Amino acid sequence: MNVVPDTYIRVMPERLNVFSRSAFLKADLDEETAQLLADALVAADLRGVFSHGTRMTNSYATQFTDGQLNPRARIAVERETATTVHVDGDGGLGYAPSFKAVRMAVEKARAQGLAMATTCNHGHFGSAGHYTRVAVEAGCVGIAVSSHFRDVRPDTSILRAGGASPISIAVPAGEQPPLILDMASASERAEELFAEAPATIFKILGFGLVCHSLGGIAAGMVSQEEAGPRRWEGVDQGAFFLAIDLDRLIDPATQRRQMDDFIAGLRGMQPAPGLDRAEIPGGLEHERERLWAREGIPVGEAHQTALKAAATNLDIPAPW
Repeated sequence: MNVVPDTYIRVMPERLNVFSRSAFLKADLDEETAQLLADALVAADLRGVFSHGTRMTNSYATQFTDGQLNPRARIAVERETATTVHVDGDGGLGYAPSFKAVRMAVEKARAQGLAMATTCNHGHFGSAGHYTRVAVEAGCVGIAVSSHFRDVRPDTSILRAGGASPISIAVPAGEQPPLILDMASASERAEELFAEAPATIFKILGFGLVCHSLGGIAAGMVSQEEAGPRRWEGVDQGAFFLAIDLDRLIDPATQRRQMDDFIAGLRGMQPAPGLDRAEIPGGLEHERERLWAREGIPVGEAHQTALKAAATNLDIPAPW
């Protein structure tokens, strides 16, 4: 899904932004939240993370119009110390509480050296890389994980226990693109690939279990059975964020220079078999953001279909 489609049309990001914002306003979200969601979805498209971009507009809007999520969620800080914060999502999507939580964590990290934040009582929070980029932009290391309801039934393979929980770890650089790992901790072919590379699958599983432990349990998200009836049926996620101020550990100029040297060296190595370039996690996204902001986002046929569905369901014009 997150590859440039063979057949596509170019749509300027501004048009997609207006489209998604209009859709969320029609779904009864307030102006600020509708704009925040539109900005995040278009940012994902610009990076080529189409799975978490504007193609989600119809799905998200439907969750609001069908009463699965709270369109007028009131985000609230429930607990706070000098280095920690917990944010309640009030039954909405996870974007607003997660951005609030990570921004607060970054502010606290700049003051105290490091800080962590959690969120719960919300739906999907999108791409984990949204939140680690907030940390990187402030010169901090960022870690973000999310969890959904845990599935540990005895009739289910442990290889599925991690689900598709996302994890992102980001480290700032100087002139080079920051190092940003942003991945799902699962593979749809887990059982098949296990026979070929069991150690690799177990490592991926480990990431998923860490996501559940931090983005779920530590964030205050109980099991589905313990949760019982929910006011908003779309509420199924929590998240965990950590921000570390690198200036407390190393001279910032030295850190940026060494990261630049390191990343430039990596990009100058021989590419992996079958590829034409060596690149770091986050490097391709960094390049696409700048290029596609000028040329337009490549919107493939499945993406167009999803946007047309939103246009029809919410009675708004398509963005092309």
